[in-house]
Amino acid sequence: MNKFNKLTIVNAVIVVLLVTYIVFQTLQPKPQTTVYVDTIKLFNGFNMTADIKRIEEAKIKAKVKVLEDLYKTFNALSDKEKQLDVNKNLQQQIAYKSKDLQELQDALVQNLNKNVWGRLNRHLKTYAEAKKLTLILGKTNTGNVMYAKDAIDITDAVLEYANKVYEGE
Repeated sequence: MNKFNKLTIVNAVIVVLLVTYIVFQTLQPKPQTTVYVDTIKLFNGFNMTADIKRIEEAKIKAKVKVLEDLYKTFNALSDKEKQLDVNKNLQQQIAYKSKDLQELQDALVQNLNKNVWGRLNRHLKTYAEAKKLTLILGKTNTGNVMYAKDAIDITDAVLEYANKVYEGE
């Protein structure tokens, strides 16, 4: 064999190896780096959500009870008694307690969203970094992600991770 034939064979081997490598890389499944979570399921399934709701709803129930008692007292009055100045105070108390209850309910929703999403976002970040994810989309049924394959839904895995971290496991 002369030098030219040896070089041709070496070049052919290199080309075959290069083509094989490219084909192998192309056909090899790529790790999924874009995924999504069902934000409603994630929020409602997070143990912190239930804990905060349980604590805050006890406060709301106490205020509702006071308000209901005031309404019972007011409704037990006759029409003439309702017109008396003494009962104007009762009406003012009802109005004040109603406003106070509404403010408490509004604060619950705001604080719940702020605290739970703040914690969940931190957990999502550490989860994504650990799993080498580049993008986690939030799916609701009303926008943003209108369709996604179930195969890239990581809601259950993230929920399990977040609850373990929250519970200190």
